[in-house]
Amino acid sequence: MPTELSTGTSAIAELREQAAQWRFLHDLFRFPDARQWAWLNEPWVAEAWRRLASTAAKPHPLDLPRPGEPSEYEQAFIAAFEVGLPDPPCPLIESHWNRTGPAPEVLHENLLFFRRFGLELRSSANEPADHLRHQLEFLCYLCGLEADLRGADDADRAAQIALGREEFLDRHVRCWLPPAAAVLRRMAPDEWPAQWMSLLAELVAPSA
Repeated sequence: MPTELSTGTSAIAELREQAAQWRFLHDLFRFPDARQWAWLNEPWVAEAWRRLASTAAKPHPLDLPRPGEPSEYEQAFIAAFEVGLPDPPCPLIESHWNRTGPAPEVLHENLLFFRRFGLELRSSANEPADHLRHQLEFLCYLCGLEADLRGADDADRAAQIALGREEFLDRHVRCWLPPAAAVLRRMAPDEWPAQWMSLLAELVAPSA
């Protein structure tokens, strides 16, 4: 996903688009239930996937990879991301993959990033601070905040947000999504969990 932006209204529009992309990916990884299954089968969701896949440097399926049945969806999601011995194949939490420090430090640094930009983890949150969905929600927020600041002609603060976003990507997203996606590709490269994670890992890669 590009982070270098032009100036003016095109930059704001691109930031709004990036925010929408992060939101879509955040929603894609919601836990399966009847409501999520209905969302996954909405025509606009398939089109949103197609737009993202078509921007990727490497070939990805343009048709949204998804399970055939709701029961298969939940079982495969749990087996890939939630349950396993000693761990699931691909936990959606950074601290499982990021070995640069103890897990509490990784969690704490995620929280510090959120607070630095005016956010707190909701008390009702079921996932830890370093969960994929929290990280994607944070990136969505930063893109929206930067767009607002650019719209208000506050270039200095907008630049600070852009630097913070790139720092968060480097320290807390790019360090774990590629190896996580690689695990699923080795296990079942043609299954939807591997395809979802592979596209996500490519989209967070730094621009060439």
